Amino acid sequence: MYKLFCPACGAQVEVKSAGWAMAVCSYCRSTLLRDADTVRNIGRMSEVIEDHTRIQINTSGQYQGKNFAVVGRIQLRYEDGFWNEWYALFDDGSAGWLSDGSGQYVFTLPAGKPNRAPTFEQIHPGNTIPWDNAQFTATDVRSAQCTAGEGELPFVVGSGYMARVADFRSGERFLTLDYSEGDTPQVFLGVATTLEDLKCQLLREADQVEETAGKLKGKASSLECPNCGSGIDYAPGKAEHLVCPSCHAEVSATAGQAEVLHKHDELESVVTSLQLGDIFTYPAVKWQLIGLMRCKETGEESSIWVEYLFFNAQRGFQWLVETDDSWTLTEVLNTLPEKHTSSVRHAGKNYTKQWTYGAEVIYAAGAFNWRVSIGDQTSITDYMGPDGTLSEEMTAAEVTWSLGRKISAEDVAKACNKPALATRQTASTADSPLGGLAKIATIILLALNFTNIFSSPGASIIVLGIGLLALWGPIWFGNVDLSGD
Repeated sequence: MYKLFCPACGAQVEVKSAGWAMAVCSYCRSTLLRDADTVRNIGRMSEVIEDHTRIQINTSGQYQGKNFAVVGRIQLRYEDGFWNEWYALFDDGSAGWLSDGSGQYVFTLPAGKPNRAPTFEQIHPGNTIPWDNAQFTATDVRSAQCTAGEGELPFVVGSGYMARVADFRSGERFLTLDYSEGDTPQVFLGVATTLEDLKCQLLREADQVEETAGKLKGKASSLECPNCGSGIDYAPGKAEHLVCPSCHAEVSATAGQAEVLHKHDELESVVTSLQLGDIFTYPAVKWQLIGLMRCKETGEESSIWVEYLFFNAQRGFQWLVETDDSWTLTEVLNTLPEKHTSSVRHAGKNYTKQWTYGAEVIYAAGAFNWRVSIGDQTSITDYMGPDGTLSEEMTAAEVTWSLGRKISAEDVAKACNKPALATRQTASTADSPLGGLAKIATIILLALNFTNIFSSPGASIIVLGIGLLALWGPIWFGNVDLSGD
């Protein structure tokens, strides 16, 4: 432990690493730069924007059998959001980084510089490179600006510090090529993980997240849209990218004030089965609905669906997708499935490729953990398997994977305390295109067997039963959750 006094305010600042290069005074926010045996104040560092993270300075845990403690943080912002990089110091004096974004965590250790590597401009999502006896796929490629920091850090950062990083995955393994210092990247190797696996202690409690995270000065739980003045329900600590339900302006609430990012033309009001603020209790966890999007499939014959974003301070984020005839709980994966020509393998199970299509956001309202814009487009490939549907979503900057499992309309109605949803969903099944064809075929089947019912009732009933089961079985059983989850 090293102790020094802040040149600006005189407060005592403690640092734990002998190799520290910069520290931020927790009292006056002055940035203290180590210069040989002296300390210089080079100005104030912006305050970090508190979000839904449970990590804080002094959070401790274990990684690869060694104890660590979090001693610093930088916050990196890109066009559509931001994430935290926590600087962790081990008992033996070595250090690593714990990345925290949208409820997903990755722990990496420095691995030097490569003998040969692609340029940053050559890397695109979906590209693969061999590394450390494995094949890694690029899943996130972007430039970001350091906007804030706290604690002690091994290098000097400021509001003008630009990070150019390319993230790769191979299963749960994680590789980062950091081009921030030049054309030759620094390499960081690690794994996707969870706070439970890291055995983290001294985490922020749920009530701390709710009370302090993301709050605007002078605002408690709502704010006025800077564009139209309408009230926006705002849940501090959950998400800071808002879409006004009235005028559909995109609003950022991450800079200590509400700021309009983009204005959209007035859209017709959309009525959805669930509304912002609804509580979804499933299976025994209480989730709150904070954002919703209406999406359509791009192309001539396009289907439409609604995606609901829920938040729980302990569990993070959860998606629920509603189509005309089904509901699906969707989990964003923190590990990369093993991809083959027409199939993928995940958690020891095979999934077969079904179809590839484009998706476009046509309506959005509420709060999100990234910037949502009406007109956003994504390329999606679905794979069917024993545990549900694996979906690969690709944009120009990133690739994400999710696993969707069907949930019955009755369970959704019970979880949301909205009994009408169960009957509405059942009715929509019969009104679907497949249901319409089944109705026509049923009428034809009855007409062809009408006279036989009187001459050979036993045989006719058997034939009708088999025919009706063949027609309606895929519809009836296709909407029953047989997974047991």
